[in-house]
Amino acid sequence: MRYTIAPAVFDRYPLFRRAVLVARGVDNSREIPEVLALLREAEATARRDELAGFMEHPGLAAWAELFRSMNLNPKRYPPSVINLIKRVRKGAELPYVNTLVALFNCVSLRHLVPCGGDDLDAVSGDLRLDFATGDENYVPLGQPDTLEHPPAGEIVYMDTGSRNVFCRAWCWKNGDPSKLLPSTTRAAINVDFMGAAGEALLPVIADELSGWLARWTGAKAEIHILSPNRPGFVLE
Repeated sequence: MRYTIAPAVFDRYPLFRRAVLVARGVDNSREIPEVLALLREAEATARRDELAGFMEHPGLAAWAELFRSMNLNPKRYPPSVINLIKRVRKGAELPYVNTLVALFNCVSLRHLVPCGGDDLDAVSGDLRLDFATGDENYVPLGQPDTLEHPPAGEIVYMDTGSRNVFCRAWCWKNGDPSKLLPSTTRAAINVDFMGAAGEALLPVIADELSGWLARWTGAKAEIHILSPNRPGFVLE
């Protein structure tokens, strides 16, 4: 199985970087009080005064501008990290879906970066971030009876074998077929960064998440930093 980011994506967005954590031997079956406390702490961090105008934060503004470049209004179709910040700053407590989801939500809130994860057992071909051609299939998370076809030109994260889209509009909404479950034992977790600081910051963020995965799920995680010079890797 290969994991690749299409060169055309980097051509259009040369400052984009993605950290991929391939986690194996995951125990995702139980709620862990320490992780729940970490999630609540991350929510408190996102509510701090300096984020009152969070849409103007350089990291978040970069994602909003990227969505506009895909002809998507970021207020109607918010990047996942902006959606999380909005919910938390309105006073919501995020649900503890499972430990993997809780941990990457902590990363999103603490570092203001989009994160997402997928069950590797749901993959039949290769994983690829690329421009849609219009014939891909997207089943929204929690709506298994709904089928959509992202328009040509939208950047999607997909399984090249099944043509299932695991995430629409780069980092807007996850799909149902690859959702992380309590039974998940192998996962690919994506951490995205848009900006020149990504080269330095992403490895630090990925190391933090890798340590959490080892501590609270027992997983061994390999880290891959993808860039124009290294757009992909092979999953053994």
